Amino acid sequence: MISDHADEQARIYQTQAELYDELIGAEDADGALQLELAHHAKLEGADVVDVGAGTGRISRLLADKARSLTLVDRAAPMLAVAQRHLEKVGVPFSVHEADAQQLPLPDASFDLAVAGWVFGHFRHWMPDGWRGEVARAVAEMRRVVRPGGTLVVIETLGTGHEQPRKHAGLDEYFAELATLGFSQRWIRTDYQFSSVAEAVRICGAFFGAELIATIEQQRWARVPECTAVFVSQQPGAAFGP
Repeated sequence: MISDHADEQARIYQTQAELYDELIGAEDADGALQLELAHHAKLEGADVVDVGAGTGRISRLLADKARSLTLVDRAAPMLAVAQRHLEKVGVPFSVHEADAQQLPLPDASFDLAVAGWVFGHFRHWMPDGWRGEVARAVAEMRRVVRPGGTLVVIETLGTGHEQPRKHAGLDEYFAELATLGFSQRWIRTDYQFSSVAEAVRICGAFFGAELIATIEQQRWARVPECTAVFVSQQPGAAFGP
């Protein structure tokens, strides 16, 4: 059973794509995520699939290095924003409106599969069956990645936090990723806004009142954020068709 929270989240993705894109445009002010991905995977000349791509934040990070980008998301408005951005870059790309658990893609066709801030939602959306949902989504990533390729799952460790937070539900999900063969690291992906007022305006649409109150109290134009990066390597010869 899908929760009411899932319905609300889906509504945001369908109706707030432009505002969401403003939010992620301010994220990772120091470029830590691209460096972290480069630490684990060969990005130059890679065929990349971006699972749950949203407005293409991961794809845009990799556009100057990848040979091709394939974006998959259930929300057509989010993909439309991603497509608009990627058309300016010049890298070959395709978009697919589809579910992470049924990727409309051939076997062993990518060097890198990234799912950014996607599967953690399953823990809340489907509280009775989230383990199976996560396992199916990870299995789909494994299916489409070539031998020697890399799988990366990115999740929040707390927006408004300078050190990784504890969260009972997500920590349980993180432990499940470990059983599925992922190792974990964490980085800072702070948001940088032009002003405190802009931070309040944009964050207010996506985060709770507690964070907004903290932003106002601390006078944050730069909002701290901790992010988990989970990595799993496919067995076999490394990289390329």
